[in-house]
Amino acid sequence: GARCWTDCAAESSDCMKSDAAVAPRRVAMPPKSPKLKAPAGGGVMNRVKVVIRLRPLQVRNELAESSNCIQYDVSQKLLWVVPKDVNDRKNKRQFDFDGLVGPESQQVDAFTAVLPAIEAVLEGVNGTVMCYGQTGSGKTYTLSNPAQGVQQGVMPRAFEHIFAHIKADNGVHDWKLSVQYVQIYCEHLMDLLNPGSEPLLREEPGTGVVYLQNAESIPVSSPAECVDLMNRGMSNRSTAKTLMNAESSRSHAMYMLTVVRSGGPELSTSTSALYLVDLAGSERVKKSGVQNAGLDEAISINVSLTALGRCIYAMADKRGKIMPPFRESKLTRLLQTALSGGGRTSLIICCAMGDSDVQETNSSLEFAQQAMRVQVKEVRREQLDMNALTVHLQSTVDAFHDKTNLVHKQAWEKVRAEALATQALLDKSRALKERLYNLEVMNRDLEGQISTTQGAKASGALPGAAEASTKLEQMKAQLDEALKECNEVTVMLPEIAAEYRELGGHAWHNGDTGKAQAYYEKALNAFLKCLGKDHPEVACSMGDLANVYCDQSRFGDAIRLYQAAYRIHIDAFGPDHVDTAGDLASLGLVYSVQGKHKEALPLLKNAYSILSKSLEQDHPNVLQVRQFIEKSQSLI
Repeated sequence: GARCWTDCAAESSDCMKSDAAVAPRRVAMPPKSPKLKAPAGGGVMNRVKVVIRLRPLQVRNELAESSNCIQYDVSQKLLWVVPKDVNDRKNKRQFDFDGLVGPESQQVDAFTAVLPAIEAVLEGVNGTVMCYGQTGSGKTYTLSNPAQGVQQGVMPRAFEHIFAHIKADNGVHDWKLSVQYVQIYCEHLMDLLNPGSEPLLREEPGTGVVYLQNAESIPVSSPAECVDLMNRGMSNRSTAKTLMNAESSRSHAMYMLTVVRSGGPELSTSTSALYLVDLAGSERVKKSGVQNAGLDEAISINVSLTALGRCIYAMADKRGKIMPPFRESKLTRLLQTALSGGGRTSLIICCAMGDSDVQETNSSLEFAQQAMRVQVKEVRREQLDMNALTVHLQSTVDAFHDKTNLVHKQAWEKVRAEALATQALLDKSRALKERLYNLEVMNRDLEGQISTTQGAKASGALPGAAEASTKLEQMKAQLDEALKECNEVTVMLPEIAAEYRELGGHAWHNGDTGKAQAYYEKALNAFLKCLGKDHPEVACSMGDLANVYCDQSRFGDAIRLYQAAYRIHIDAFGPDHVDTAGDLASLGLVYSVQGKHKEALPLLKNAYSILSKSLEQDHPNVLQVRQFIEKSQSLI
C-alpha cells in the first residue's frame, strides 16, 4: 500500500489546525443518509460529507521509534486516536465518518469516496472537493497528483469522469466547459493561469453569489487540457521547503471547472461549477522551523484557516443565531459560494499517523466533526432556454399545421369525391324528372288519342284502336318506372343536402365564402324539398348560410335568415331551448357588429338567460354572449 506514496515527500500542500472548531471529546454524529428532507421550504438538504485519508508512517521518514497514534477499521469507517502519553493510552478517542481511506488504499478509493460531489456538476448543481490536513499529510498528492496509473490524483480522475459522461451523452446536449485557477498567498488573490492579472472578488446583487473578476477563464474540451492547466497553475504556485515538507504549499489554491449545459429535452440551460480546493496546511513554527518570510506565510495560513473553522462552526449551529464570518478572510470569502451556495461538498481530511502528530491529527478530526454538521439546501442552477423553447414550440406548431393540413386535404378530397357522386345523383334526378315530364305529356296525348279512338270505334268510324290501346299500356308502364326512380332519388335528398352542408363547412373553414355560400344554398334547397319549410334541420341550414352572409357584410339577408330560423326553432322546441337562444344570440351579435346596441342588448340578455340555465358558466357560447352584453351596455 505504501508504494502509492513514494513521491509524497515532494507534495506541495499540507494540513491544518483549527482553534475555533473544537468539538467535545464524545460527539454525537449526524445522520449519514446522503440526502435529508428539507424543511417546509422544499428541496433537498445535503450534509457535508467527510472522508479521512491516512498517510503511511514511512512516507515522511518518521523515526523508527515513532508510534502509531491511530487505530482504524475501514469496513466500519471508524478510527481511534491513541494519546501520546503512555499512561493515558486507554483513553482512546473514537471518530466515525462518511468514508475512511486507509494507508494501504489506492488513489482511486479517495476518488470514489468524493464522486457524488464531482457528479453534481453534471446535474446543474455546484460541487466542492476540499483537501484539509496538517502540512505534509498528503493533500496535494491526493488531490492533484498528475501521474498516470494508480498514483493519479482526484482532479485528473474527475476530469476524465466528466468528459466520459459528456461523450456518453452522444450530442443530446451542448456542453461548454471553462477553467479558472487562483491562489491566496498572504491574503493576496493571484491568478495561477495569468500571473500578471489582478483578480478581484465580486458579489452578484440579489443572489449573493461570489465570483472572480479579471481572472483568466480558459475554455477546455478534453481531460488533457484540464490537466495541462492544472500543471501550469501548480508551477506558478507559491511553495517553500520546511522541516515538515520539502515543497510545502504556502498558499491556498482553488481550481474551478465551470460547466454550462444547454439544449436537450429539458429545454433549459444549467450553469454549475466544480470547486477543487487544496488548502495550505497549518503548522507549528517549532516543528516546521520557518523564519522571516516563511513565518509571515505561516501566520497568514493559520489565520485564514482559523476563519474557515469559525465559518464551519457557525454553519453547523442549527439554531442559526451565528452568522458565518465569510468576509473575515480572502479564503472564506472565496469559499463562500462553494460552501453555502446550494451545492454538494466533500472534505478529504488528510492525517499523519505518527504520535508526534497526534495534536494536529486531533485538531483536524475535530474540524471534520464540525463540518459534518453543516447542511445546505441543494440548488439546481438552471433556467429556461428561451431560444431552444422557441425553436421547439415552432417545430411543434409546424408539425401540427402540417398534420392539420394533411388531414384537411384528405377530408377535402373525400368530400369532393362525395360531392361529385352527389352531383351525379342530382343530374340523374333531373334527367328522371325531365323523362317523367315527357312521359306525362305523352301519356296525356295518348289518353286523348285513345278517347278519340274509342269514340270512333264505338261508332265504327276508326280502325287501329287496338294498337293505340296497347301503346298506351306500354307508356303507363314506363311512367310507373320513372315515378319509382324519382321516389328513390327523393329519399336520398337528405343525404345529398348533408353532403352539401359539409362541403360548405370546409369551404368556410378555408375562407372561401363564395363556395361556402353556393354549397349552403344547395343544402338549404335540398332540405326544403325533402323535409319541408318547418323542419329544424332547415333552420340550422339557414343559420349556416346566415353566417356566410355576415362574413360578406350582407347583414340584412343574415337577419332575415336568423329570424326565419328562430321562428322554426321556437315552434319546434319552444322559447327556452338552446337552439332558440342561439338564434337570438346570433341576431344580437349582428346588431352589435353594426353598432345597433339598443336593438342588440335585449336579444343578447334573453339569449344569455336561456344559455346560462342549460350550459356551464365557462362555456364559450355563454362567455361570448356575456362579453357582447358588457360591450353593448358600455356603448349605449
